[in-house]
Amino acid sequence: MAARARWVVLAVCVGFVAGACSSSAGTGAASGGASSGGVPVTKVTDGDTIHVVYRGHDERVRLIGVNTPEVPWYGGKEDCYGVQAGLYARRRLSGRSVRLAFDVNLRDRYGRLLAYVYVGSELFNLTLVRLGYAKADPVPPDIRLASTFERAESDARAAGRGLWSACPG
Repeated sequence: MAARARWVVLAVCVGFVAGACSSSAGTGAASGGASSGGVPVTKVTDGDTIHVVYRGHDERVRLIGVNTPEVPWYGGKEDCYGVQAGLYARRRLSGRSVRLAFDVNLRDRYGRLLAYVYVGSELFNLTLVRLGYAKADPVPPDIRLASTFERAESDARAAGRGLWSACPG
């Protein structure tokens, strides 16, 4: 019986260590891994920028690989379909927890975290492009999913979704 108990303890320990390793591995920007667990969204600034609580701090997050039209909410110039994109992001992300995944750079020149944002298993960045709320916007070196976003943009444009039917030129 003692041998069986040792195996149970060993199995539990191995499971615990494996779980801890998988949830913390790859959280660095260079690895392209995801952060462990979800982070709460505290604010949706516009279609491609949100605030989250990350590692105990309020952080601005710029969604990698996409660009939504500008919103007028902060005194700036409104672009065609910007309000729609911003409201869609607010509806989908406000009050939710999301998972962040990183590419090469952890931050941009403005100090924002650069991330792929997941709502469950859905890559929200890609959803924005597929539905025509955003254009693909690859910015090297963070281009791991650039071809995926470009294909989604091509499909949205061909189908006349979102900004592709609402905005001239």
